[in-house]
Amino acid sequence: MIERGFAIKCLPKHIKTVVVVHDFDYVDGGAGKVAFEYAKDYADSGIETYFFTGTGDSDYPKIANIHYVSAKQKPTLTDSNKLRGAINGIYNFKAKRKLKELLSTLDPKSTVVHIHTWTKVLSSSIWDAAYSMHFPIYLTCHDYFTVCPNGGLYNYRANKICCNKPLSVKCLTCNCDSRNFSIKIYRFIRSFVQNKIVNIFRKTSKFISISDFSENILRNYFPKETNFERHFNPIDKLELTEKINFTQNNIFLFVGRISKEKGCDIFCQAIYDCKLKGIVVGDGPELAYLKKKFANANIDFVGWKARNEVFEYMKKARALIFPSRWYEAAPLTVPEAQSIGLPCIVSNSCAARDYITGNTKGDVFISFEDLKDNLRKYAQG
Repeated sequence: MIERGFAIKCLPKHIKTVVVVHDFDYVDGGAGKVAFEYAKDYADSGIETYFFTGTGDSDYPKIANIHYVSAKQKPTLTDSNKLRGAINGIYNFKAKRKLKELLSTLDPKSTVVHIHTWTKVLSSSIWDAAYSMHFPIYLTCHDYFTVCPNGGLYNYRANKICCNKPLSVKCLTCNCDSRNFSIKIYRFIRSFVQNKIVNIFRKTSKFISISDFSENILRNYFPKETNFERHFNPIDKLELTEKINFTQNNIFLFVGRISKEKGCDIFCQAIYDCKLKGIVVGDGPELAYLKKKFANANIDFVGWKARNEVFEYMKKARALIFPSRWYEAAPLTVPEAQSIGLPCIVSNSCAARDYITGNTKGDVFISFEDLKDNLRKYAQG
């Protein structure tokens, strides 16, 4: 259950209409989930709500009282016409035109354009569309695409945090992309156009941060005069009919994308070394490799699960482990687990550490040995 009324707090009282902007017309991840929740909350609060997307015609269920408008395009990197995909990714003229058509029917004095994602279909051209027509633009900073070409301030090749200045010569020559160097060059050009030509910093009326951790990271790269407004992401909270004694459980849980930056390999190795039992919920490019490597470990890889199924695994766990290597801005899994009282052991490298306070059960680990020490402690009750 998500508590309602959170989105309306972003808006001045005179705003009557909001255009929520997201690359996809379906939930594609955490940022997409939040974008849809914002749209629903705006609509439920009596705000006339439009949902503007790059893709269209998916079978994702439509939300009542929301007007859907789409550029009806494909994600840039999956377009069969690679040149067209690259051009659209750098500056999408069709998306700009479609958004201007929509905005021409609305009043800029009582309307806000609220952007969530734009890098996979829409591009920074949507800023030019809204700004040229005098509409205020809000941006929720779900990640680091505002400053970093690959969005993570992370070197996916070296599997570590990247310390290069974004859009510097070192950034340009660093082969940090998870795919290949040509994709890195494309993303560098896209980011250059976004920040040096379109200049989204000048055209954005309000930047919304979603955690102390991510805001502190972004401040290192944003113009010094930038003001952030804090709005934490809405989370699903499970209401239990009876209290669970998690100390009686003996399973440690990982939930998330199975990729290097998420640290699932760290989880698996720690579970193996400590001779404990683990469950991995999720899918991703590292899944087959980890299943083979840890075939003799007491670890069940159960694949992707719906939210209600994830909560069932949480109720059977001793603790949730969140070992992310990258600067994850505001992971939803940790506060969702905390909503039912499940302790969380989280990495110091991401915003999940913000959730571990004196009022919550859990620990923050810095090193691999720290993680194993915590696992042993929790296993003993």
